[in-house]
Amino acid sequence: MQEDFFVGSVFEQFREELRAWEAKYAGRPRDELIGLCLLALEREELVRVGYREELMTERLAAMPIPPAVRELMRHALIWAWRDEEMHAIYIRGALLKYGGPLLRMKAFAQQLGGLVGGWAGSVRQHVPWSKAPFSRAAATIVTWLGALTGKVPEDVRKYLNYGPFREFCVFNVDAEKTAKLCYDRMIALAEEAPELGAELQQDFVRVRNDEDRHARIFEILANALDERDQLVAEETQESLTRKIEDVGEYFLPRTLRKHTVVNSKIGSGGRVLVFEGKSAEEKCAVFRRLLQESGLERKLRQRAAALGKQAADLSIVVKPSFMLGYARKDCSIVTDTELLRELGNFLGEQECGNAVIVESVNIYDQFFGHRSVGEVAAYFGIERCGLPIVDGSSDQVSHSYFRGMAQNTVSRSWKEADFRISFGKMRSHPIEMAYLTIGNLEWMGGRCDEFLFVERQAHRETALMMLLDGFPPDFALLDAYDQASDGLVGVMGCPRPPCPRRLYAGEDALSVDLVAARHMGVREPEETNILRAACHWFGDPGKRIEVVGTNENLRAWRGPYETEFSTLLSFVAYPVYVFGSGRGSLFVPEMDEQAFPPLQDVSFFERVLRAALRRLLGLHFPRTKKQQHAEARSL
Repeated sequence: MQEDFFVGSVFEQFREELRAWEAKYAGRPRDELIGLCLLALEREELVRVGYREELMTERLAAMPIPPAVRELMRHALIWAWRDEEMHAIYIRGALLKYGGPLLRMKAFAQQLGGLVGGWAGSVRQHVPWSKAPFSRAAATIVTWLGALTGKVPEDVRKYLNYGPFREFCVFNVDAEKTAKLCYDRMIALAEEAPELGAELQQDFVRVRNDEDRHARIFEILANALDERDQLVAEETQESLTRKIEDVGEYFLPRTLRKHTVVNSKIGSGGRVLVFEGKSAEEKCAVFRRLLQESGLERKLRQRAAALGKQAADLSIVVKPSFMLGYARKDCSIVTDTELLRELGNFLGEQECGNAVIVESVNIYDQFFGHRSVGEVAAYFGIERCGLPIVDGSSDQVSHSYFRGMAQNTVSRSWKEADFRISFGKMRSHPIEMAYLTIGNLEWMGGRCDEFLFVERQAHRETALMMLLDGFPPDFALLDAYDQASDGLVGVMGCPRPPCPRRLYAGEDALSVDLVAARHMGVREPEETNILRAACHWFGDPGKRIEVVGTNENLRAWRGPYETEFSTLLSFVAYPVYVFGSGRGSLFVPEMDEQAFPPLQDVSFFERVLRAALRRLLGLHFPRTKKQQHAEARSL
């Protein structure tokens, strides 16, 4: 028999605390809001750790429920976990943005407290003594220290014991309703403190609505289970699916969604074509065959018919990669201009649409001049491709994304195109391991550096998923023919690039990337940040992919984990870049400074440090004697 869950003691206790806060900070809405943000940050970090995918997957696997029901529950919980992760990074970014050094310290302390508390609570709730006695003992000590300092009220402590999963769900119904109550108050305070920005209130509304949906999900799961964590008699897979769908279709696995995947191929699987040539001379012929056998022309005409247009009237946008290019001596990170020209010729011959190339500026324009899209395109000869070139960073327009945080714009060219093509370049990456057709789209929304550094209000993969969700590519191409960017920081360049002689194509960019990543030696591509996030947002297409052509790992591909030393550097790459790169100023390749002169004088120390980092990261080109003399004179 189902049970209705009403507010519990935790909720009522917090309601009283809010009333006390309101009296304490009367007439000071900004101070009260900052205090609640600190409280919310600790709570969001706590549940982010407590809801984490690995923990929920392991707990559900031990429950006596049918596999299909287990997957339903798992996906709903993953979606809630992703939401809480977004909330935590957003709140922290807001605090770092609006506060001084003291508030920053408080924010990091609150987040650390939430992390420790979340770990301790999750261990006590989901791990029995018999499986991990030392972890349980440490978690118990942390919990009792929290109780002594008032951080863990008695009403909460009674739920922090290993028991039925249903009890965990019951507790979180109350916890999520408490969070909703907190954000209701924060919304009202944000309205009283307009100096913090109108978007703050709008984002709090979004978070509040997320928390409400989470409460409903936990209530559905709790009502579906009995005290032995079995399905109650009247619950079935079909009835559970309907209830979760009523909360939000995204809480369902992709295969059960009816509306949100209609216009998106991301996560759909299908054919991934992988064609391989034997020489540089075969490149254009192999590419032309790839375009023909991929059915690109047919897909364009189908899209035109769906829009009620003639094929010739389609607006087509192609997103290649060339803005990370820094010198003609290294084109391993630049989409091949001959292939771009061949694509333009193919579209023209088929009389399919009016195509343009779109790219956006990146972080290099903070340090070097002449880094506009037009100037970099001219430097690398992109204009010879015969397609107009659009600056996606200068045609940004406002957009309210359905889900996600802190990104509010998109390139008009990308947004309004009838057919979108991501034409990426095969690159290794110290964190992602493989940076391919999905990563290629990072800059079509807000500037990527807004989502990289410590004051960010969303992770870069979240911003990217928001873009893919709203404006997905209709087709993906991957260039790995003449050159590909291998090594520890292949995303930035490669002095000695391999020539894989391969080209990839498919309707589903995620499927293309999963196949290419495996060919690059990434054993579990779904575990990389971007591809894992994409599988969560759009579904894992792994079992629905058909590889046409070559399906073997690349020979002599090193990747970022080739040696123990490079693996260690990859492990520390992200925190070092975020906290110790001078917002990226120290991690720049050997820019062609004749074409892209520095915007300001670089100190001797910074010049030496840049050179040392290039050597360490494998981005160093041997100097000629002429270059050595010129550098000596400049110093």
